[in-house]
Amino acid sequence: MSSDTLLTALVSGVLSAATTATITYPFDSIKTQQQITNDAYMKKWHIPGNYPSSLAQLFRGCSASVVGSMMKTSTRIITYNWACQFMTVYHDNAGAHKLKPTSSRVVVAGAIAGFFESLWIIPFENIKILMIQNMSLANELKRCKEHGITYDITGKDTTSHGHRPPSSIFTRQYVSPNAYYTTGIIEQIKGKMPSKFTSPSQLTAADTLRIQYNHSPTHTFLGSIKELYATKGLPGFASGSFVTLTRQVGNSVVWFWTYSAVRQLLDPQAKSDAWLSGSHSMLQSLAIHFTATSAVILATQPLDVVKTHMQSKNGKRLYRDSLFTAYKLFTKQGPRSLYKGSLPRWCKVLVSGGLTAGVYSYVERFVSMAGQKSPFTTEG
Repeated sequence: MSSDTLLTALVSGVLSAATTATITYPFDSIKTQQQITNDAYMKKWHIPGNYPSSLAQLFRGCSASVVGSMMKTSTRIITYNWACQFMTVYHDNAGAHKLKPTSSRVVVAGAIAGFFESLWIIPFENIKILMIQNMSLANELKRCKEHGITYDITGKDTTSHGHRPPSSIFTRQYVSPNAYYTTGIIEQIKGKMPSKFTSPSQLTAADTLRIQYNHSPTHTFLGSIKELYATKGLPGFASGSFVTLTRQVGNSVVWFWTYSAVRQLLDPQAKSDAWLSGSHSMLQSLAIHFTATSAVILATQPLDVVKTHMQSKNGKRLYRDSLFTAYKLFTKQGPRSLYKGSLPRWCKVLVSGGLTAGVYSYVERFVSMAGQKSPFTTEG
């Protein structure tokens, strides 16, 4: 791939990624909110919901998603191009390197690209999830107040006073999963209840900061970066790294493998190096894309759910690792919890493929035409 072609691919890829991320973001927002929200728990305490109340709220966190998508796409294109060039074979008499894009090489190149692109999206995923949780928390606070719920749903219990036997706050009231939990609440979740002869854990300086953000959630991109750093430090931007890397590599491998397998099934005579090509009708092409997308969701949705919980406000304090997170979700909320948000994520992945290809093709033609023009020249 020449430098001009690579530059064209970068410009086209980044612009198409930004456009696609913006258009499909509502699916991403709904998916994240569904994964974090425990509907049964909310219904138990008659909480009036935390769904977005406006189009602007539905796009809360879109800025982080767009920036992350642009960084991810540029990394993917550069890495994929390098990986394909690296995996060459000598197959002419002159001993020149020739690329043989077989399906297996494409799968490996896709996995490599998926790994490196994930390194960029991890911090922006953490920022995005924080912004969505802040939006959900603000809606819960507002609607609970409108419905006359008097206790503090962020965990600062106003119903427990006097010399009563200690009990978990979760047995007395609703505590929002979108709020930062104080040290006392974390201890209760982990079964470290104080006895009636001891006082509850005192608020630390970090708890005071968490309570401050609970009652004044930030909603801007830069404000969320500041909040994430203040509450979790630099490690907060890297939360969920392993499971995110695993999910991204899984996305690429499952999609490319399924796409190749279905294509070969429809056209067994196709050459192995005729990747992503073949004499398929429009209906067959849609069926291939539909099947590959469904396979990706079926195989990687539990990883996506685990990733969201580990990157949530209390993720690092509640969960030790990915397996422990999956175990807790499975035992506390049931096996269906590992597939929360499947439909909106499926819609996003399905739409993203065709939309990205369409925008990429349009931008590529425009950039190629512009590249052939010479500025500040006249023909005479």
